[in-house]
Amino acid sequence: MPRRPDKSLPANLPRERVHAALARLGFEKREGGNHTVFVDPNDRSRRVVIPRHPKVKGLLLRRNLQDTGVSEADFMAAYR
Repeated sequence: MPRRPDKSLPANLPRERVHAALARLGFEKREGGNHTVFVDPNDRSRRVVIPRHPKVKGLLLRRNLQDTGVSEADFMAAYR
């Protein structure tokens, strides 16, 4: 049976705190239609797309962080 990844991210996180943590990690904020896009200024291919809901689902954020190469531990350090 495959192991589940360590659940270091909460299930639902407040959108504004997620935005602040991504900014602390060096991502620049861009506003889209229904989403906010955070782009790494040094590598534009690294982007995190967050829908404009009051809460951000942990699974969505986990997948975005994996795509950009940011560890969950680094994100949580910036989130606090």
